Amino acid sequence: MALAVVAVVAQHPSTYLNAQSAAPSSAVPKLSGLWHRKGPLNGKPNQQAVPTNRAAGFDKAFDDALNPTYDCSATPIPGLINDNYDFGITQQADRVIIRYEKMDIVRTIWLEGHGHPQPEKNDYTNQGHSFGRYEGDRLVIQTTKFAFDPRGFSANRWIPGSTMKKMTERYWREGDTLKLDSVSEDPLTLKQPYHYGWEWTVRTEELTPYDCDPEDSRWGAQWHKSKYPADK
Repeated sequence: MALAVVAVVAQHPSTYLNAQSAAPSSAVPKLSGLWHRKGPLNGKPNQQAVPTNRAAGFDKAFDDALNPTYDCSATPIPGLINDNYDFGITQQADRVIIRYEKMDIVRTIWLEGHGHPQPEKNDYTNQGHSFGRYEGDRLVIQTTKFAFDPRGFSANRWIPGSTMKKMTERYWREGDTLKLDSVSEDPLTLKQPYHYGWEWTVRTEELTPYDCDPEDSRWGAQWHKSKYPADK
């Protein structure tokens, strides 16, 4: 099943805080809630992704006007996560739903052991397909089947993510702090696994709708000078 934009989850904080009751109670860590950016994991700055020669060549050739963001196409994870917007987690018995302020994206993580079918061989999507499991106090998410995207690992760099990209996220909670440790791999565009982590604190206000308008968004592309001469 797809990790995708689905029906919008109610935004009021109590929806997230009470959603844990829909999940098995005893061994499941309580991650539901609204979360606000605090800083990098354990206060250590995140390293930059290291591109292969192939990906570095793509970065040099890519022209900003081709950026899908100008048409309200969301940056895929991990770039979606490393942009400074908040998000909410809702835990259910067979799935976890993560709703982001950025681009109003909603991810569905299908929990293992509940009979969810695997994606089709050619079913690639913007945010990929995610399956998750609980390991002790951590939620472990593995995502594959990403569609190709020039913003594969960052909202601001043109290191593309290929259809071979894979991302593993590990979330856990320490008091009122939610932590993420993740690793992204792509044999076509990364020289080495890209490790990435953040921390968030509890947020009490509702998420703000992003409401991206494609026409307004595309208008901004005109302010970026092209790398290439105009066609005649």
